[in-house]
Amino acid sequence: MLQAEHPSNNSTSTSYTNTTSTKTQTTGDDPVILLHSSLSNRQQWSVLSQTFNKPIALDLLGYGQSPMPKKSRVEFCLVDELTILEETLTEQNTALFQQPFHLVGHSYGAAVSLQIAKRYPDKVLSLSLFEPVAFHLLEENSPALAEIQQISQVINTFLAQDDIPAATAYFIDYWNQPGTFERLSQKTQSQFLKGINKVAYDFHALLQEKTQLSELDAIQCPVLLMEGQHSPMTTRSVISALEQQFPKADIHRLDCGHMGPITHAHLVNPVITEFIAAHNKA
Repeated sequence: MLQAEHPSNNSTSTSYTNTTSTKTQTTGDDPVILLHSSLSNRQQWSVLSQTFNKPIALDLLGYGQSPMPKKSRVEFCLVDELTILEETLTEQNTALFQQPFHLVGHSYGAAVSLQIAKRYPDKVLSLSLFEPVAFHLLEENSPALAEIQQISQVINTFLAQDDIPAATAYFIDYWNQPGTFERLSQKTQSQFLKGINKVAYDFHALLQEKTQLSELDAIQCPVLLMEGQHSPMTTRSVISALEQQFPKADIHRLDCGHMGPITHAHLVNPVITEFIAAHNKA
């Protein structure tokens, strides 16, 4: 299966990256917003960003250069991520959500992407999702939902005991394979340890979110759904639900796991690039 890859330290002082590539462009003048997974940051998309003319990779709350949420964990919800993104872009004089844009998300970033597409359905030109952890879309009696609730509870228990290494190892190993965290370098482990508290916020926001599948009906843009063939059944269950919601979506099952956009970017990035190129604004 996969091995975890540590987040980059090359973050700049701003909370978003907007760079112009010298490589062949595929998206014209339409911005491409990219949202990363939990325990990562916007640098996750550094290679993919080079294929776009106007990439805007954003740090979600608690990651990269973005601060931790001001609310407590039990008060935090997904809409808080959207609010901060809107405020950040306004402060940078970037009225991004007021113009057409493509949207790309992985894991937690993909769950946030669904919320953005729901709020701005007339602005999203295309929606590319790699295994959104939108567990709130699952049925209440779903085995996948029960499993992820258990995972969240275990992490919260470790954090309550101030056992940060155990919480981090449990999270990393679940999304990769047993023993992954232990095999990482001390430097990489330290980077992950710093972010595990926000992971608990992410789980709470996802599990308390009230959005149901039917509320995604407003999303009419082209949709790309990607999953890893070696991913856990929890995220594959979400993809299955989204396939039903978006019957015309492009579906790609790749030879990787949940962390495919990081560990197998050579498989994931071309799929995203080609999809967005096929859905440029006329």
